[in-house]
Amino acid sequence: MSIQKPEDRLLSVVISTELPPSPNSRQLFINQDQQDEEASDCPLLTPSPPPTQTDGTLQSTPIFNALEGAPLEMIPTPTLENINTEDGLNFMNIVNSSSKPLNDEPSSRDPMVESTSSGSSSDTNEPVCAQLLTQLNTAYQHLAPDAQALFYNQENGGKPPLVGIQLVVPKPPKDYRFMKWNWPLIRKTCYWSLMSILTGCAALVIGIIATMPKKCDPPVEWWQGSTFYEIFPASFQDSTKGADGIGDLRGIIMRLDYLKELGVQAVRLNSIFPASHYPEYYSNISNMSDVNKELGTLEDFTVLVREIHRRNMSLVLDLPLYPFMKRSSEAKTNQTERALREKRDLTSNAIIPDVLPSAPFTSVEGIRDVLSSPLQKVKRQTTRQQEHPVSEAVRIWQERGVDGFYLKGLEHYVDEDTFASDLRYWRSLLRPGGIFICHVGALDAATSDAVRNSILSRIDLIDVTLRLTNGTRDIKAQIESITRGVMFDKAAYPWIHWSVGGVDTNRVASTMTVKNASVAASLLGMMLPGTASIFYGDEIGIEDCECRDHKDLAHVHNLVPMYWEKDDGPGISFSPSGVTAWLPEAGKPMETSLKNTVTKMAKLRMEATPIYVKAVLRESQSTANCDVRYVEDEMIVIERWYPRRNSYVFVANFGNETRIKDLSSLYYGGHVVVGPSYRMNRNVYFKELTVPPGEAFVIKLDK
Repeated sequence: MSIQKPEDRLLSVVISTELPPSPNSRQLFINQDQQDEEASDCPLLTPSPPPTQTDGTLQSTPIFNALEGAPLEMIPTPTLENINTEDGLNFMNIVNSSSKPLNDEPSSRDPMVESTSSGSSSDTNEPVCAQLLTQLNTAYQHLAPDAQALFYNQENGGKPPLVGIQLVVPKPPKDYRFMKWNWPLIRKTCYWSLMSILTGCAALVIGIIATMPKKCDPPVEWWQGSTFYEIFPASFQDSTKGADGIGDLRGIIMRLDYLKELGVQAVRLNSIFPASHYPEYYSNISNMSDVNKELGTLEDFTVLVREIHRRNMSLVLDLPLYPFMKRSSEAKTNQTERALREKRDLTSNAIIPDVLPSAPFTSVEGIRDVLSSPLQKVKRQTTRQQEHPVSEAVRIWQERGVDGFYLKGLEHYVDEDTFASDLRYWRSLLRPGGIFICHVGALDAATSDAVRNSILSRIDLIDVTLRLTNGTRDIKAQIESITRGVMFDKAAYPWIHWSVGGVDTNRVASTMTVKNASVAASLLGMMLPGTASIFYGDEIGIEDCECRDHKDLAHVHNLVPMYWEKDDGPGISFSPSGVTAWLPEAGKPMETSLKNTVTKMAKLRMEATPIYVKAVLRESQSTANCDVRYVEDEMIVIERWYPRRNSYVFVANFGNETRIKDLSSLYYGGHVVVGPSYRMNRNVYFKELTVPPGEAFVIKLDK
């Protein structure tokens, strides 16, 4: 049977109360294995027997023998004093228990019995410690399943009683400070603190996600990526008040809603300054600070500016520097000489009083009298008249609400020594948000680094006019010469002002072999990186004037009066009924399937990041996000891309024949977002792409 440990944690070991009388038991101890000998070594905690014991027998104590079924109260009271007592706790009590003789015979497997019965003689003369060690070693060998039976059969067998050693585990002290803490309150506080932190973190994450912008689009200025609309004022709309056959500022105000619906974000006026024989010879201006009387008054201009700004649009004004100024230095000299001459005339005619004023010179009245004298007025007028005409124009027209200026003819002054300083000074006159535009010829004509750097750092838009008459291969060469040029080296360099027509070129519809390709050409300019510009009438495809009665005005045949449909707004034509226009009005444009596509394209430019951005900035390098992928058989395919966005592809046919192309090596498919009505929002696959003559559309590619 197995020995079980009781719950009272008291262990006892059975030790015989008598020493073997015969030397056989000593021989048994001597003949034990080395392993048994080592196992028998244990600290002896029981003191030597008292010297009064004379019977030669030692009282053995049970060591580490569990007392089954005996509660703690039934353990005999120890007879020895406790050893190693600390803080009132007994670490170990040695108890010598007296038991009755065992009546039952022990098991035959018990070596104690065998050693006891093997002889009757014992060496009582040996030291007590030796006898005790001998019995202790023998007792360890007697820890057999029958040892418990010996304990329970003491009454029947007459065997020696068992003596137990009681081991008490020390208890920890009861005065720790943390044991007095309010642990329920601490647990609740920690729990609710943790829940509060988790709730706060969750709310913070939700707030960040809710306030994150839906689009990570790069910020742009109002003129970056916008759509400009160029107007020759005398040919846009004649108002009913003037009714002289010449367009005016009031007529432009009448058509502002049309421009707003078209998607225009900036209105550009070519020339509104006084000129002899306007509008036939509009370039012969006399000054750049007033409005031509044929167009209206300054009050009309103020109303125009207010109405443009009310529609969230901007106004850009052309400043025709050339041929108004032959040379910038000569303009300064002429202005200075004229100012000095007027000063001399006014001084000779002025009457200077001989008597000084009665008030002291330092008094307020004296200063006012001196400032109001004719001489001081002449000085103030002379100072203003000595100002450069461009500086004066920039300052005056900004005060009247103009948002930007096209420095027309700037390329004729790049060789002057004062060019960089003049441009720097003009730039300093601009208000925040004001812009300068010049033609790309100024950058091409720059012969020094100082002039080139001055243009790149102080011009916002550089105008580039595309030639569409030499085929799509030439168009690709023109686009790549710009996108791979110096203007795309840095993000801070000027943006491109793309235009396909203007006041100095013939109408697109008159120069291209496909008459109805004018709208497709306008869509091409709006697809390129930068700012797009539309010349009035190109959005519907009007042509040059072919009137034989006005051959002497061939230089303005491209400035034909605008053609208006009845549903385009107020008025049914360019001029009121019965009034002859200064140039025969444009005829009805050729029918095209791209009607109203310019409006859709302008809207797409404002929404699609790959189209309205100029370039992609990577590792401090600016890369144009425009690729001309295909130019064959008068077809052109242009792609605009942006990281992590859908790419857009422009497809146009500028030839006279319908083209069916397999462009699956370039793209797989997408759906049309700008184009003819029968293609809108339909899937397109490049395996078999059909494009009729003069047609163009924009495809949003599948990712």
